[in-house]
Amino acid sequence: MKRGKVYVQFPRTGLGNMLLVWSRAFVFSRLNGLPLVTTSWGRIQWGAWLRWERKKRAYWGYFREDGWWRRWSTAFEKKRLAVVTEPEVKPWPGTDETIFLFDQVSPEKDLFGPFRAHRDMVKEGILDLLSPRMRAALDTYAPPVIAIHIRRGDFKYGNPLTPTLFFIEAIRLTREAAGEQWPVTVFTDAAPGEIGDVLALPGVRLAEDKPDILDILLMSRSRVLVLSRSSTFSYWGAFLSDAIIIKPEGDWQDDLRPMEINHRIFEGKVDFDDPASVRRLEEGFKVLRN
Repeated sequence: MKRGKVYVQFPRTGLGNMLLVWSRAFVFSRLNGLPLVTTSWGRIQWGAWLRWERKKRAYWGYFREDGWWRRWSTAFEKKRLAVVTEPEVKPWPGTDETIFLFDQVSPEKDLFGPFRAHRDMVKEGILDLLSPRMRAALDTYAPPVIAIHIRRGDFKYGNPLTPTLFFIEAIRLTREAAGEQWPVTVFTDAAPGEIGDVLALPGVRLAEDKPDILDILLMSRSRVLVLSRSSTFSYWGAFLSDAIIIKPEGDWQDDLRPMEINHRIFEGKVDFDDPASVRRLEEGFKVLRN
């Protein structure tokens, strides 16, 4: 009997980053036929409380969790078996008597590169991982038509903020391309007063408060998704989606999804002050009229 195991020790970070760690480990475990054990998804994110953020980033009850005995025994095995940290996500020779440890947000700049080719596997894996309560709750929400994710929260303390004008222009052009006033759902950790100019637009509403994983999955089911710059929360909505994806110019990630999807459905960075960039987006909107 093999005694190899894949072990995830989640770093103290947000849900989008935790999903990056889990996905590499999950695909590695499937490719090598090894069991996967994770530390708990739920923990207190003290920074979110101290900064009085609207979203507290507590993920208890989101996913089916490993029992304490399975975690404890894996942590014990880690002390006496060989440990390979952050192995390349591929079939691996000689997995017996080895713990394969995943504990970094990402070992490379291309965040989704290690498992991009296995997108369908990851999508199914996330749905299977949902707790029964989350799975039932997901089915109670209608998918948005235009979804926009406006990241504020901890981004106000050093990360680049995407201007609200970017979202306003994306909404305007999408509605022009669709030829009708498609409804917009705003997913955000901002206080309503921070994004009042967006919420004041006709047909725009704030998404209901709900667990963060449901926001990601609902964003992924939209027809058009507008991202915040450098937000892994935004990235996950896009990676799981077959929607048109509009990213801000200057975002540090390039193609999030497999290229065969992006050849059919537009995903790109848009500078609304650059006519050539806008034309590329308008060409991408042709899928909306087909």
